[in-house]
Amino acid sequence: MISLFSDSLQLSLHHPEDGFYKSTRFDHGGVFDSILFNGIEMAGDWYPHYDPFMHDAVKGPAEEFSPVFPAIAGHERQSRELFLKPGVGLLLKDKTIYDRFRLYEVIEPGEWEVLQAPDHVLFRHTMKGIYEYEKEIVLSGDDSFEIRHHLSSEVPLDGEVYNHNFFTFGKFSIGPSREIDFPFCPVGEWRTEYDSVGFTHSGIRFSRNLKEGETVYAGNIHAALTEGMPYQMTLREGPLSVSVKGSVPVTHAVFWSSPRVACIEPYNAFKSAPGKPFAWTICYRIA
Repeated sequence: MISLFSDSLQLSLHHPEDGFYKSTRFDHGGVFDSILFNGIEMAGDWYPHYDPFMHDAVKGPAEEFSPVFPAIAGHERQSRELFLKPGVGLLLKDKTIYDRFRLYEVIEPGEWEVLQAPDHVLFRHTMKGIYEYEKEIVLSGDDSFEIRHHLSSEVPLDGEVYNHNFFTFGKFSIGPSREIDFPFCPVGEWRTEYDSVGFTHSGIRFSRNLKEGETVYAGNIHAALTEGMPYQMTLREGPLSVSVKGSVPVTHAVFWSSPRVACIEPYNAFKSAPGKPFAWTICYRIA
């Protein structure tokens, strides 16, 4: 286990190759095990059963890239239809439409390097002939941390990446005590008509606790009367809050909640080409 800690904040992270997360949905670099703030587990176990091959067996800030179909050299690679999941590797495509909830065969996992210092840890993933991707988790203060990314590629790469933000705020149930706020009036598309949750002039509120097995979902969340949204939000549970701010614009966001977590998932577009790397940062502050 990799640990970063200050007087108030402790981050526990998995090594990409320690076997904790073996699925093919989320980036294997910087997978959190827990986030403790003044002894309270702000991010930890939220799923009822653990399986390393389960698509969402991750905790805290977890990032997923869209599948990318890069131009890749080499007879071995070209003999099979492969696609790239940054932070995971080259995966074997089948004849069906890509499904993020499925487990795909990893043909090339790439090479991982992990460099740790007292206040930060760098995860470097190299796919020979395709890219070098760096993800750095940095303690930026006694109550804050940052996730810094840098993607440099030997071939053009573009797609979307989002952060799922699995925050638990201890062991509370999701209901009226969990509040989510934006610096704008949000609009979006609810999957169905819910009697438990809705938009307000500045965020999302629950009218009752979610029941066991119940989930809610809204897509295409953005600022009313505009396209996209600023990368800024605050998650709140009682006296505790997590403020999140990103360095690049958000194309849209989605919202998903179960009785254990209520997750805003902001999407960013990424684009990298030879000589034109792409970098972005997400900042978290806990109070």
